[in-house]
Amino acid sequence: MAYATMTATQLRNTVRQIVDLDTDDLPDSLLNLYIRDGYYRILDVEKRWSWLETSFTFTTTPNARAYLISGFTNDPISQVVSIVDNVGVGARLEMVGYEDAEGTYIGSYDTAGDPLFYSVWNDRIHLYPKPNNARQMTCRGYREPRDWIGLNDTVDAHPSLHFPLVYYAVSRIYQQLEDAQMSAIYKQSFDEGVAMAASNVSKPTSHGHLIMAHGPTKGRPTYKGWLQNLGRTLGQ
Repeated sequence: MAYATMTATQLRNTVRQIVDLDTDDLPDSLLNLYIRDGYYRILDVEKRWSWLETSFTFTTTPNARAYLISGFTNDPISQVVSIVDNVGVGARLEMVGYEDAEGTYIGSYDTAGDPLFYSVWNDRIHLYPKPNNARQMTCRGYREPRDWIGLNDTVDAHPSLHFPLVYYAVSRIYQQLEDAQMSAIYKQSFDEGVAMAASNVSKPTSHGHLIMAHGPTKGRPTYKGWLQNLGRTLGQ
């Protein structure tokens, strides 16, 4: 069975059902603050959540080094973790510190060529050396979370992390009502729910191995073998 998702409205309604308070005693404005606080705590558990993964492409301009990220994607980007130059067989650029690159590619050393390195500074991607022609770059990164609470939208997180937000909001309400015991119980439920979900969500995808009656297939091409063969035939 698939995980059930929840919207901001569903979260608020569920919390009110648990604590038996109406909108007069527990207005949306206060409840949204509690939910948002819990959501921020979830974001702080892991820097690279899978649901924030995103990709985009851009085309370089000859002799231009800096490229504004917001000009290539509607998502506000928090991190750029990979850039691949799509020319030929493709080459992954190496990320370097902006301060190192700007101190190297200056004066007579700042000549155009095939980009080898990149850095991110001031919401811009900087390429080193600056490209000598137009070429397409493929980028992978992580976006900022959406304001799903203000939009009354579905929680911008893996579905297994939706209901723990209910526990967190309830714990804060009981804390406000000076019921320390109930507050601690629901806070523990929140912590446990987030810990279990984070462990599951962050696990890498694995393949289920299938062994036929006569053992593994022989002669099957492998990624390592493909790379070795590519090195021998590159340029032919």
